[in-house]
Amino acid sequence: MGWATKKSKRWELGQLKWTFLSILMFAPPIHPFVMMSQASKSKVRSWYLLSWLLLFVQFGLFYSFYIFAGAMSQGMLLTVCGYISSYIIGNGLLLNQSKSYLQRLELGEVRSLTWINTLADQRRLELAQAQIETPQSFVTKLLYFQKEVDNRNIQQYVDKIVRLFHLLEQRDVQEAEKFLVRHGTVVNVLREYDDLENTRLNNQVTLESKNKLEAVLAQAANAIELDVTNLIKARLLDVSAESDVYLQTLKNKNLLKD
Repeated sequence: MGWATKKSKRWELGQLKWTFLSILMFAPPIHPFVMMSQASKSKVRSWYLLSWLLLFVQFGLFYSFYIFAGAMSQGMLLTVCGYISSYIIGNGLLLNQSKSYLQRLELGEVRSLTWINTLADQRRLELAQAQIETPQSFVTKLLYFQKEVDNRNIQQYVDKIVRLFHLLEQRDVQEAEKFLVRHGTVVNVLREYDDLENTRLNNQVTLESKNKLEAVLAQAANAIELDVTNLIKARLLDVSAESDVYLQTLKNKNLLKD
C-alpha cells in the first residue's frame, strides 16, 4: 500500500519520477511542463492554467536574463532572485499536488476521467447532499471512503464492490445504472462508518455500531457479487439462445451440416 493510494509505493514513485527530476533540474527548469503533463493526465483545469502561468513567468525571466546579460546590475540581481523563487514555488506546487495527482490516476484506472475545474469543486459535487448517482460519482465516493476508513476488512469489501461494478459497467451500462438504484446505500453506510471512526470514541455504543455497519458491508459485498453473477448468467443465456437461433438459421439454409 502506498502513501497516498491503495497502489504500491513503487507505483507511486514511478508516477512521480518527473516531479523528482524537476526538483533536480535547477537549469533549465522543467516544472511548468511537468505540471502541464500532470494536469493533462489527471484532467484538472486549474493545474493546466497554472502550468501556463508558470511557463510565461519562465519566458519572462529568460528575456530578463537576455536584457541584463553582461552586467551585474540591480535588474540582473532581481532576475536571479525571481528565477530562484520561481524554481522553489513551481516545484513546491508540484509536491503539494502530488497526493491528489496520484489519487486521480488511481481513479482513472477504474473509470475514464472527466475534466474538473478544481479538486475542491469535485469533492463538493460528489460528496454533497443526496442526489442522483452517476457511475463516476458512485465509484469516486467508494474510493474516497476506502482511503478514509482504517478498517482493512472494509477496504477489501469496497475493493470487491468497485471491481464488480466496473465489470458490470463494461458489460451493460443500463444494468450498471440499475445497480446504483439497488446498491447506492452502500455509500451512506461507508459515510456513517467513517464518521464513527472520526469521533475517536471507543465506548460500547460506537463499537457495536461499527461492528453492525461492518457486517452490513460484508453482506452487501456478497449480495452484490451474487447480483452481478446472476446478471452475467442471464446475459450468457440470452447469448446462448441467440446462438441457437443463428445456428438453426444456417442449417435451414443448408449452410451448415448437422
